[in-house]
Amino acid sequence: MVVGRSCGEGNADRAFFLKARRDGRIALTRRRDPGRPAGAGRAFVVRADRVEAQIREVLDGLGLSPDPSRRMTRCLICNAVLTEVPKEEVEGRVPAYVLQTCGNFRGCSVCGRIYWPGTHPGRVEEYLRTRIPAGRP
Repeated sequence: MVVGRSCGEGNADRAFFLKARRDGRIALTRRRDPGRPAGAGRAFVVRADRVEAQIREVLDGLGLSPDPSRRMTRCLICNAVLTEVPKEEVEGRVPAYVLQTCGNFRGCSVCGRIYWPGTHPGRVEEYLRTRIPAGRP
């Protein structure tokens, strides 16, 4: 799926939908009339206002069952799959404290961003655990 915020009318919207189609993804949008160009691929209009309801709506509407093992495995910038990176290769690319206290790093081969298991993954898991409908991973 491609999730994005429309920056207005016209070219930004067109590029968003065309990118989703090109990547073989479904575009999620809140716009009631997304104004998709012809041949722009699939889109799902999210109608709920609250995040919890939006999660339920997308999971139910698209028939999805999230796989917890796939969480935190893609780059937040370019969506590429992250790969393990040896600690010695991230020196100078992460804060010194992080280098000293973490031993597990993942990197994006497309944009070069480095990720490590700080407090964020635990907070995301807790957030999802309390908001994904019962019976879903």
